[in-house]
Amino acid sequence: MKLDIQIHLEELQCRITSHLRSCIENHERDRIIKLCGISGTGKTHLAISFAQNTKCSMYFSFRGLDQRTALAQFKNTFSMWGNLSSAMTWQEAFQCLVPFFKKHTTRIVLDDLEHSKSESEVIAAIEQLSESLTDMKNLFLLPCRCESSFGKHELFRVPLYTSSDIKKRTQKMSAVDIARLCAVTGGLSALLNDYDENKPFSDNFYAWTSTDSMLYRLMPQMLSEQFRTPESYHAILYAIATGNHRLSEIAKHMAVPNNQCKKYLDALIAAGLITVKEHYYFILNSYVDFWHRFLYLNVGRLITAPHDVVNEILSQLDEFALEKQLPECIKKLPFDIPKDAKRQYNSVFDYVFQSGSHTVLIKLPESLDWHCTKQEHDTLLDSVTNYCGAFYEAEICVVSFHRFSNYCVKQSGQLDNLHLVSY
Repeated sequence: MKLDIQIHLEELQCRITSHLRSCIENHERDRIIKLCGISGTGKTHLAISFAQNTKCSMYFSFRGLDQRTALAQFKNTFSMWGNLSSAMTWQEAFQCLVPFFKKHTTRIVLDDLEHSKSESEVIAAIEQLSESLTDMKNLFLLPCRCESSFGKHELFRVPLYTSSDIKKRTQKMSAVDIARLCAVTGGLSALLNDYDENKPFSDNFYAWTSTDSMLYRLMPQMLSEQFRTPESYHAILYAIATGNHRLSEIAKHMAVPNNQCKKYLDALIAAGLITVKEHYYFILNSYVDFWHRFLYLNVGRLITAPHDVVNEILSQLDEFALEKQLPECIKKLPFDIPKDAKRQYNSVFDYVFQSGSHTVLIKLPESLDWHCTKQEHDTLLDSVTNYCGAFYEAEICVVSFHRFSNYCVKQSGQLDNLHLVSY
């Protein structure tokens, strides 16, 4: 599935335009734009696509290069922009390019610099360019995984693909399969690009269970590139994915002291993989959660009994997808749910709260396959007065992963306070 990155390009262009305007107004010359996101978000593709809109653009990767080789390769790559043969340092190399920079608007993508031993020297050399350049025609796009990388420079968080993005791309997939796909892939372009939209979701999922698949390989690659002991971080993510959210619980699961576990957790936060809210730790991306919850302990069985593993995962997948995609549904509600509102389980409505003079009643889907039937619809409306004085004092919101029946749509058209929200 090839997704259109145009909307992300436009968002990046707006951010950079705003940044350039701010630099001019404040007499600053920050030439570094950090494109941040975990592996698989499409940082490099987005940076290159943006740079290619400029006549003079260049891509250079530091992957696998030591300091000496990196400088030599850089000089060779940029030799068409200037004579760099005499440059012995990064600062000298960039200074040799000043005449070209003064004449041309340039966009340069420096990839894989984040963990290169050349990082500090390259960043310092770029920052020193401002002494020789008086305008902002020359920008450096630096893909990175950690927001703190490269110091304080303009930051653009690369967006993940949402259900709406996928709907625009394909008309064949049902809303339920889109919910499953978003939950499993976490909206990562590397995984979505590996999805064959001409095949059923189940067929794709069986192909993904191979240990050679992108779905399996991306997560181990992600941690091995960032941490010297990835196995420790896998264990922590597994602990969180399986319901251990407090420091003490995770440390106990790891059999390490709290202070040592805290260092691991801080590193995962810096890498953008987890977050902490009121002393509870949560995984940020649903793909990372999915991988550790369902694949982490099944490596051997994925080789010896893949169909058994797939069937086990599929039996739990809809519940996982519902958990991960409900926040996406909630964003579409015409009312914001207050932070202190508590979800009511085993009740007719999931959320009940006041909004001005009205009582807002929200019904969320009980499962991916939940339909708002005529009977269910009438039951909801009949129970409204149990929560407020009169029907007209309520605002009723019903959410579903399926199309609403003609009956429900007709009722919604007649009742101004009935809102139907489709995924």
